[in-house]
Amino acid sequence: MARVSDLAGQLVRAAVLADRRAGASWAQIGAGLGISAEAARSRFGRSRRAAPASRVG
Repeated sequence: MARVSDLAGQLVRAAVLADRRAGASWAQIGAGLGISAEAARSRFGRSRRAAPASRVG
């Protein structure tokens, strides 16, 4: 079951990234997730994500 939860988290992160690239606001994303804009930004914002090693440099 941990694997299912991990995959679900990855799917949500990918959807948030796609929404942001499409111009969605944090308020819109938060509303879709049932959380505040600030919580969405805190959880999924750029400062919380580490760049993949292949893209660093």
